[in-house]
Amino acid sequence: MKTWLFRPFDRMAGAPALGLGLLIIAVTALVARRAGLHTDGVLDLNFGPEVALWVLVAQGLINWLCLSVLLLFTGLWLSKGRFRLIDLIGTQALARWPMLLATLWYSIPGIGQSIEASTTRLLATMPDQPTEVIAPVEYLFDAMWLMLLSLPILAAIVWMVWLMYHGYRLVTNLSGHRAVLSFIAALVIAEVLSKVLIHFLLLQ
Repeated sequence: MKTWLFRPFDRMAGAPALGLGLLIIAVTALVARRAGLHTDGVLDLNFGPEVALWVLVAQGLINWLCLSVLLLFTGLWLSKGRFRLIDLIGTQALARWPMLLATLWYSIPGIGQSIEASTTRLLATMPDQPTEVIAPVEYLFDAMWLMLLSLPILAAIVWMVWLMYHGYRLVTNLSGHRAVLSFIAALVIAEVLSKVLIHFLLLQ
C-alpha cells in the first residue's frame, strides 16, 4: 500500500499510467463541476463561475500538458534523451490523482461554504476593505478554522508535487540537485503558463 500511495511508478508507468491518469483528470473535472470548482493552474483549486464540463476537462489537460512538456525538455537536455516519452507523460498524468481527493474534500457539503465564509471575513480586516472589521477573537477563530479546513487541500497538493517529482526523477534517471532544480524550474514556469492559457480559455 505504501508503494502504491507514494511510489506508484515503481509498479505502473507508460500507457497504463497514462490511461488511468487521463481517466482521473476527467473524473476530477466532473466532481469539480458539481462543486463549482476550477483547477485553474497546475497547483490550483478554486471556486469559480459555472462552466461547461469540457472547459474543466480542458483545464486538467492544460495543467498536465504544461508540466509534462516542460519536464520533457529539461529531461531531454539533462539526461540526453535516455527515456521514453510515454513513460514521462504517463507518470505525470497519474501523479495528478491527489487533486481528485482535494476536489472531493471541497465538494463535501458545508466545507467549501465554510472556507469561503472564513476567507471573506478575514479579507474584511484588510485596510483597503470598507467592510466591517471583525473582533480579534473572531479573527483568530476564523484563521484557525480556515487553516484546519485547508490542511487536507495542502496535503493533497504536497502529495501531488511529490508524485510529480518522483515520476520525473524515475523516468529521466536524474538525481541530486539537477533533478530537484530542474523540476522546480519546470513547475514554476508550468504554473504561470497554465494560468495564462486557462485565462484565455475562460475568455472564449
